[in-house]
Amino acid sequence: MVSIPDLANYRKDAVAGFLRTRRTRIDPDACSPAFDPVGDRRVAGMRREEVAWAARISFDYYVKLEQGRMLNPSPSVLNSIIKALRLSALDRRYLSLLFEEEAPFEARTDERDRHNARATLDEVASHFPEATMRHILDRDLNLVLPDAASKAILFPGNASAPSELSLVDYMFSRQHRQYSRKVYVDWRDKAAEVIGLVHMKLVTQVASESLVSTVQELLHDPAFRQLWTRYVPYKNTSGCWRIRLRGEDNRFEVRDCPYITVNAAEDPEQSLVTYL
Repeated sequence: MVSIPDLANYRKDAVAGFLRTRRTRIDPDACSPAFDPVGDRRVAGMRREEVAWAARISFDYYVKLEQGRMLNPSPSVLNSIIKALRLSALDRRYLSLLFEEEAPFEARTDERDRHNARATLDEVASHFPEATMRHILDRDLNLVLPDAASKAILFPGNASAPSELSLVDYMFSRQHRQYSRKVYVDWRDKAAEVIGLVHMKLVTQVASESLVSTVQELLHDPAFRQLWTRYVPYKNTSGCWRIRLRGEDNRFEVRDCPYITVNAAEDPEQSLVTYL
């Protein structure tokens, strides 16, 4: 029987999945007393005993951590594990938040601040008249498409494309993924990014009930679940995606589109994503 992650146990499952996947990426230290150069290594990367040795903690203690049975390691132990697994800055932040007894809750801004923030982002957008596409992204990962050109790119051939929708739904729902798979050439990488954004929402306790419900339902999809259980966080900043666009001759062409993300000072919950 397939085990479906329950988001009510998110921190426990995420700690277990995160530690397990990260150690598989690291080559074992040949100097470790736990290293067996001739034994049958049935798993990629480091074994649990090798991580425990590198972090200078007991094997039993590390096993409890990786199984999600202990969610309160000391700062020194946590730092030792971070070093042993050679984590990136974002991975370090994500793991630290998972072990927080009470993850920081970001208070929602009021209606006036949200309105002012939107006006600020609209002003910023006006300085990029030649932008390929733009959209507003809020804390619940809802997309607001402010112009017809952006809607036409994300929903090619759909004259009744919505002006607002969930980014998660756009990428994964049966209704919309026919479009996202066509638009994003590297769809699987984009899908992993979106899942990474959700992981950061959950670990900082800012995910709405609607977003949690959507993800819980999607976890029944094996393809979504496979990406989800990698526990790779993501922070939306800048980058480049290959986008399939309709050209002047009405044929589709693939274009490299760098994008930048701008957050509003009045309301960090909202950001403008502009594809150049």
